Amino acid sequence: MTPPPTHSEPPGLPTAPRRTRRDEYAEQTRQAVVDAARKLFAERGYFAATVNEIAEASRVSPGTVYQQCGGKQGLLRTLMDIWTTSALVQQTLDAINAADTVEAALEVLADAYLEFFRQFDDIIQVVLATAPHDAEAASALDQATLRHRTALQEISARVRELGDFPASFTDTDFTDLAIYYYGPQSGYHFTVAVLGWSEARARDFLHTQFGRSLHEAVTAR
Repeated sequence: MTPPPTHSEPPGLPTAPRRTRRDEYAEQTRQAVVDAARKLFAERGYFAATVNEIAEASRVSPGTVYQQCGGKQGLLRTLMDIWTTSALVQQTLDAINAADTVEAALEVLADAYLEFFRQFDDIIQVVLATAPHDAEAASALDQATLRHRTALQEISARVRELGDFPASFTDTDFTDLAIYYYGPQSGYHFTVAVLGWSEARARDFLHTQFGRSLHEAVTAR
């Protein structure tokens, strides 16, 4: 009787290395340090928070903060990566490209900005406060702003296609208008975190005002 075929990997095909307990512990330690830094930066500010405080909050030594995360600068870079490389960006682009009306696309945009506020506003505000006084943070913020505008221009192309907007209303016009209403220093941060509005009230207000201003800007061309 012929034995059943085996399903071993073809020879020469690389396999992913197994994660050891040491690897898992190192990742857990690193995540604890990142979480502690995120909380302390938001509460005390990037410059006021110290490595010793981050180490104490994450129950590691100060040396571990440097070795695992590159100190405060490395932690700030990590937090910015969490914000700027979020899968939420591509999910938003995909949903807007799938929308079949301008209104549906603007609904997606309003919801996406709200989700960004929920997930990343603490990081965004830390970076905005740090950038004027730190060259590396300023450079990273410039890159984040460029990514933001690039994504909005892709969104604009779809919205203008759905609405058959005049050529005189450009992607830059749409991008500027979106940032005016939804930008990191206005939008949900100002209405919810500063004014104390509910998220639902802020979402309805910003969505309505942006849609109205967009209509006025397009019809004025």
